[in-house]
Amino acid sequence: MFDVAKDLSKRVLMAAIALAAWFALLLQFPLSIATSRANGMTLSAAVITYFSFFTILTNLIVAIGLTFSLLAPNSRWGRFFSSTVVASGTALYIATVGAVYALLLRHSWNPEGLQKIADIILHDVVPLMYVAYWILFVAKSGLRWKDTLSWSIYPLVYLAWILLRGAISGRYPYHFVDAAQLGYQQVLLNSAMLLASFLVVGFAMVAVAKWQRPNPLNRGG
Repeated sequence: MFDVAKDLSKRVLMAAIALAAWFALLLQFPLSIATSRANGMTLSAAVITYFSFFTILTNLIVAIGLTFSLLAPNSRWGRFFSSTVVASGTALYIATVGAVYALLLRHSWNPEGLQKIADIILHDVVPLMYVAYWILFVAKSGLRWKDTLSWSIYPLVYLAWILLRGAISGRYPYHFVDAAQLGYQQVLLNSAMLLASFLVVGFAMVAVAKWQRPNPLNRGG
């Protein structure tokens, strides 16, 4: 009986997170395109800009991952996204979205209307819900210290992409990586500080997994 209730609670939370992420991503898309077009971008440049935000890409990972885990759990991608390492890495990525936005970006603008709704869901609701999902339902046994290093590949590839795109187009998604304004030395310093924080949190997650006492909610993954 407990296992049935546990599984139902897990699936309901997964569905709620996936629906919230998909809704906010679909809501944000036309808003972002309209803003970019108003700033003189072509349609293709506007679409590339939309997919150049860490927030968008990470919420997309959450949405796709949970959708596969729910609808096709036994498929190759369902097993991949449901694995402890990938689900934990996703939790770290989306937690980073919420933390960086709260500490570095929230004060820089004041969204209103539909934009505010999308903003709150992408930066607050989905991160909080997914971290809760990780704490309550993701089996953490088997996490290794070196997993933190593998988790860092995604943000490092993302950094390389936005710096390359910025060098070509002059457009950067976040002010703290704007090499045109800050110079590459400062951007790399900012990035190193963020990466160090990312690694600290990642190692802390592995430490929690190793030291955590067995939790009935986590039995069976």
